[in-house]
Amino acid sequence: MSSLIYISPNDTVFTVRNVQVKFGEGVSSEIGYEARRLGIKKALIVTDKNINENTRIPSRIKEYLDEEGIKSDIFDGTHIEPIDTEVIKAIEFASGRDYDGFIAVGGGSSIDTAKMINLYTTYPTPQFKDYIAPPTGGGKPVPGPLKPLICLPTTAGTGSENTPVAIVDLTKEKLKVGISNPYLLPSYALLDPVLTITLPPYYTASTGIDALMHCIECYTAIPYNCRPRPSSPDKRPVYIGSNPVSDIFVEKAMELIGKYLRRAYYNPYDMEARRNMLLAAHLGGAFGNAGVHISHALAYPIAGRRHDLPHGITVAVTGPAMLEFLEPIVPYKLAKIAQLLGEKTDGLTIREAAAIAKEALIKLMKDVNLPSGISEFGFEEKDLKELSEGAILQQRLLAVSPRLTTIEDIFEIYRKSLHNW
Repeated sequence: MSSLIYISPNDTVFTVRNVQVKFGEGVSSEIGYEARRLGIKKALIVTDKNINENTRIPSRIKEYLDEEGIKSDIFDGTHIEPIDTEVIKAIEFASGRDYDGFIAVGGGSSIDTAKMINLYTTYPTPQFKDYIAPPTGGGKPVPGPLKPLICLPTTAGTGSENTPVAIVDLTKEKLKVGISNPYLLPSYALLDPVLTITLPPYYTASTGIDALMHCIECYTAIPYNCRPRPSSPDKRPVYIGSNPVSDIFVEKAMELIGKYLRRAYYNPYDMEARRNMLLAAHLGGAFGNAGVHISHALAYPIAGRRHDLPHGITVAVTGPAMLEFLEPIVPYKLAKIAQLLGEKTDGLTIREAAAIAKEALIKLMKDVNLPSGISEFGFEEKDLKELSEGAILQQRLLAVSPRLTTIEDIFEIYRKSLHNW
């Protein structure tokens, strides 16, 4: 007698994809050992001018590699937020130099730039947009494994060392877009809290709030089992939705951020705060499996017009209005967010507690002196139609939202975000 196996029309599979990590003060000194263990003989250290000229971090990394007999060059042309013209220059710099591994030293911009250098030098394409997700790019799949990439974050925010995603601004289109593929996940990460001490308060705040927004959006993402089952495993998106593992990671991360971001902002030498913020940012990298959605989608057109703004700030400014928009759909999760950020919700109904999540986010933004809304970036109501038209193109992200998001919804979130307080 033959037996039948019932297969749900919904996807029942979720992904747990995490980079291997070493964590602790001084662990960056082990970069030579780890690079040699991965078979790297000639590495490109990817960083930015500010870190290279104002700290000894890249030169020390080079010294640690030298001690293990590993040749290396330093490329410090990473832009504050990766833009296509500068990334192409970085790819051209690395092409033909026979690097067999890459070391990213810096924030998410350096890590994402290193991911793209690795991708485009390993598998060159005629057009830069070939690997970028549609509808903006060609959506070409990454053909196979990349060369080893080791990340040493100097910020506590992006979690890029733990994601298979690279983000870049397209200057002509005035749009920030992403390349997503499991092969982009770095090989190893050395998380050294000491490297974050030099981060100024402004960037401590912007990267810390970025980590929080990763967690909030990842936590409120559409559940993984509410998606259609893909026709084959390779058609399953990188962002598969919230799931039991990602929820555990980001709940802890939000608790840490609520407790330690203010301390790290006001005292850069508070090592307990620095350590826990770096851990929180890394745990928030669970969004590389679950995904982010509305606020990130709305941030990309803002960043496309204001390349000078840190990514975390462009995301956070629409966060309060996004939480208000999601409140009817995921009230239990918003109530939990409020609790994790330190708000008292005892005796309140779930809907009352959920409403406090928005206030908790605003309170934290105020405490670390973040902008009160997109009006501070020079945007006015007359600009919102164009911004909305750019944001609605981010279907890779908006598909992760637990609530169907129309262009009219996006316009209203932007409108409310002109002034959050």
